[in-house]
Amino acid sequence: MAQTLTQSDLIFPSASHSFSSTLSSLKRSALSIHNRLFSISSDSVFVTAVSEAYSLPLVANERCGSWYIPPEKKTESCYFKSTDGHMNEWSFNLRRLNLQVLRVVGSNGGCVVVDSTRRGKSIPDALSKTVPIWCCVMNRAIFPDSGPHALHTPPQAVSASEHAQIERRIDGFVKQFLEICAPNLPDLRRAVKKPLRPLWITQGSTLPNTPPSFPDFHPVVLCTASRRVHGGEGSENGYIQGAADDQEAWSHGLTPKVFWNHEEKLLGTNEDELPDVIADLVKTEKGPDAAPILIAPTTNLFVSSSRNIDISPFSTIISCTPEPLTTTAPEHLKKKYLHLPCGAGKLGSRDLRAQLSRLPSFISSLPDKLGDILVCCPTGRDLSVGVALAILCLYADTTGVLSRRGGSGGGKKTDKKFIKQRLTWLTTTNPTLNPSRGTLQSINAYLMPDPFSPSNDDTRNPAPTAPSQRTLLDAHGLPVPTSPAQTNRIDPDPESLPSIPLRLFAALATLPTRPWTFTRTLTSRLPTHPSGTVTGTASLTPISPAAPQASSLVYAKEGAFVTGDGQPFATRRKYVYQLRRREGDADGDGDGDGEAGISVYFYDEAKGGGIGGLFVGMGELRGDGEAEGVLVAKSRETHLCGGDLYAASWRFGRGMAGRDRGGKWWEVRYDVVGPKKNYVSETRYTMG
Repeated sequence: MAQTLTQSDLIFPSASHSFSSTLSSLKRSALSIHNRLFSISSDSVFVTAVSEAYSLPLVANERCGSWYIPPEKKTESCYFKSTDGHMNEWSFNLRRLNLQVLRVVGSNGGCVVVDSTRRGKSIPDALSKTVPIWCCVMNRAIFPDSGPHALHTPPQAVSASEHAQIERRIDGFVKQFLEICAPNLPDLRRAVKKPLRPLWITQGSTLPNTPPSFPDFHPVVLCTASRRVHGGEGSENGYIQGAADDQEAWSHGLTPKVFWNHEEKLLGTNEDELPDVIADLVKTEKGPDAAPILIAPTTNLFVSSSRNIDISPFSTIISCTPEPLTTTAPEHLKKKYLHLPCGAGKLGSRDLRAQLSRLPSFISSLPDKLGDILVCCPTGRDLSVGVALAILCLYADTTGVLSRRGGSGGGKKTDKKFIKQRLTWLTTTNPTLNPSRGTLQSINAYLMPDPFSPSNDDTRNPAPTAPSQRTLLDAHGLPVPTSPAQTNRIDPDPESLPSIPLRLFAALATLPTRPWTFTRTLTSRLPTHPSGTVTGTASLTPISPAAPQASSLVYAKEGAFVTGDGQPFATRRKYVYQLRRREGDADGDGDGDGEAGISVYFYDEAKGGGIGGLFVGMGELRGDGEAEGVLVAKSRETHLCGGDLYAASWRFGRGMAGRDRGGKWWEVRYDVVGPKKNYVSETRYTMG
């Protein structure tokens, strides 16, 4: 008797692919290398048309922007991060000031900044928010007397509410910028004569027939290269929105330069052969491995990759490489050479901490008249830049003149602000000269000695000592371990962690058997809401028991609320405390930027105990001017809830950041003002 047919026999026979794998195959086909390159080439025609319509030069917002601009048409690069424009994370990036864009604007009357975004948005966040924030900050800092300089954002991409929240942060961004770049203002005012004004152009925009005139401002035309795709990837006959994005996932090593040099050949090659053709072109096109960059305003300090570097033009060489440099020219061996053995990646940044103590004795051995100095490392963008930064801080005066006896910078204190000011010399020389956070931590630790050290000599010019004899410090003056690997886990010893926010976050975590004890005083100004006192316990435990190393803690408190007239109530509440790392640094590798800290989210019961919306985010941690060793912070912005505004502030005792082994405590204050609530809540947590 014949076997009864089943549904799988009729629709999905065993020899066929599953429906899911078929869809995946179709998607991969739609997102093929050929389709990406064809889309890039098509979008570049529009980008060129925008430049011609406004008669303005093209500036690529890296790394995506360079794909859409033929090299001969690209005037400059910039680095505006989309993450600095993400909701509730709006930021002005002090590591990427992009001052080189001002030179382009001043010389040409404006510029066109090119970027793109993948499916789902019409304008990338970098163009809709990050660049507008930058323009507004520049206007208020450079032209403080010429007007209020409002923030401009595209209404089709930024809501009125989000616009208002961003604008409330602008004055704070201006203050941060001036703390570092006030000495640069005269040069910036000479570079640009009018305020900046962002204008947004997409493929749906109508371009002017003749270049328009802008008498009152310099236009910064923000051009989204790709047109918006509303359907799936396969719905546009092979066209891919934001085709150049995430190049590591599809390019096979292809770069914008190689693409434009061989555009016709690549577009004429079938998909199966493209990977091999690309590999051959990349190998053939590979140019010089090292091109030294002169750091302005100095006249003799260069940084470079160490790969095949020609050291003949330099009288002094410093290499941060695993092995010493080699040369086949015997006369080069007579040069002054310092080898600082450093590994690759994060290990290299850690090695650099121990090696920096050798720098002063080497510099002091050089002749009075310093020749050209080269600092190199494998990439030319990290360790060598860090050492160059140390040299600028220690041996350069305010005009960039280097002296082996130390810079005559007016007796300026070597603090974090001063280091950031000298870092701007590097980033404005070339925006790629931006070392990792791990390398910057090494530089900060070396340049800013512990003021409480028993030997308080000027450690910027120490006698050479073994690395183990040095006390390494972070930017807050706290000891930083150099032997254990830096991790992101919740560690019972806060002092073993590399930054203040990490240490505080670790210190907040509790054991199940040892919660925080708290006392809260609530003072209400409205008769409809009672005042009173709450006492109880609070725990902060990993959000998932299966993930004890997660960077989110569930705050759960239980207590008894006694009103002013003696009425008792039970109270319970949960939040989620989350470690907020620098933008772009989710793995803590030190390559991110922006402000690290702790954010408090609502606990979402509907998600089965997941993370809800943002409640308040902790701003920059500072020392309390009245209590030694105590750290304080305020919320980055107020939280609006049903018309009521919540503002938070925190205080953390010395034991929370590993400053001593005494009792640990912390305090939170909420100031709530609105039509329904008007009260102050002050809570103190103690343990031990």
